Amino acid sequence: MLIELNDLSFGYAGSSEKSLKDISLTVNEGEFILLTGESGCGKTTLTRILNGLCPQFYNGEVSGSYLIDGRNGFDMSLDEIGTYIGNVFQDPRSQFFASNVTDEIVLAMENRNYAHDLMERRLQEFGEMLGITELFDKDLPRLSSGEKQKVAVAAACVTKAKILVLDEPSANLDTDAAAQLGTLLKTLKKQGVTIIISEHRLEYLSELIDRMVVMKNGRIIGVYSRKEALALSDEEMYRLGLRLFYPHTRPDMLYDTGDNTLRMQQIVCKRNNKTILDNITFQAEKGKITAITGRNGAGKTTLCKIAAGLMRENSGTVSINGERLKRRKRLQRCFFVGQDPDYQLYAPTVIEEVLLNIKKSPENIKRAEQLLEQLDLSAFRGSHPASLSGGQTQRVLLAAAIMWERPVLILDEPTSGLDGRHMREMSVLLRSIAESGTCILVITHDIELIHNCADMIYRFS
Repeated sequence: MLIELNDLSFGYAGSSEKSLKDISLTVNEGEFILLTGESGCGKTTLTRILNGLCPQFYNGEVSGSYLIDGRNGFDMSLDEIGTYIGNVFQDPRSQFFASNVTDEIVLAMENRNYAHDLMERRLQEFGEMLGITELFDKDLPRLSSGEKQKVAVAAACVTKAKILVLDEPSANLDTDAAAQLGTLLKTLKKQGVTIIISEHRLEYLSELIDRMVVMKNGRIIGVYSRKEALALSDEEMYRLGLRLFYPHTRPDMLYDTGDNTLRMQQIVCKRNNKTILDNITFQAEKGKITAITGRNGAGKTTLCKIAAGLMRENSGTVSINGERLKRRKRLQRCFFVGQDPDYQLYAPTVIEEVLLNIKKSPENIKRAEQLLEQLDLSAFRGSHPASLSGGQTQRVLLAAAIMWERPVLILDEPTSGLDGRHMREMSVLLRSIAESGTCILVITHDIELIHNCADMIYRFS
């Protein structure tokens, strides 16, 4: 066996609760292991154990044993572990060292003194596999979240390590890009690479996995063969808090009843001599949820930032409730929750964030408390928002958006990194907000979210 964990437990420094409890798992060479479960179940911590970040970078108390190819993983340096394991983190920005796409992809090969012609071949090979050759030499900060994720995958794969550990690699990928990732992982598996993937989104993995490991509260609660996993009913997957391997879909729907809260006409946006949006006309209705979907980098977020007044259009008009508005006025009518919610957090506690710039009346405080309970955040009311997971901070900002009661609510990938249970709860909440008369725009690649709550679908080509 290539990896062996025996009675492994780990608790982060300063935490009274262990994140991993009595984990025992073996992984054979060439196996494809899926780690899944509800948010906070310990998947990410387990991947950090495997790649050495726990406890070498994230301090804490560890017990039990961890063997890599017969060697004690806890006695190995991060550099030594890196010769066995390539990593893709949940937030690709956290693993970037270069500012240029090409430099980032070849960096690990340069550090290991690969020959220049070999680096060129690997760069081209994985660039073509992931469809990112057109991104070579571009500035990383200018890429979309999905494009950054693909660059991170390429950078982890080029050294062809024996083991590849991925944490939510599809979180910001469109459907086609996720399928490309699945094709790449299939190729790596055929080449004998051992793959361990922590993931909520399951549809692109159905034919790849050898075993599915389900976790809850830091423990492994079930291990299923691929046949057993695919045989689980929708109800059984819901009970485990998981998404579906074969999610339900619905056809594209776009209609106009004339009752448009938001209307955008002939929008043109250019940046750095590149046309991002070219003569786009778009409308969204009061009391409806409009899903905006399409390929990574197509301009979805740009369109919505223009709608919210966060970006300036080069030409075109934006109207809200029939009134044509300049950018500053739109800022007062819309609430935008971005893909990187950390940048929108200002208060020292969750409850203060939800009530930021809101009158602290007993009624508002009670309503904020009810929202936190509804969003499964009551336990964190006194916590600093930056200490929460990405999915939790998304929900904090959603609570704040509800408190502001603006006519247009825009969410950019609100279910990125959410497990099945929280995704379904998010769907119910968005429906209730829309039914109160709010116009909701959701930028998403989440097939299940669209099926559960979208009234209209606007697809970018």
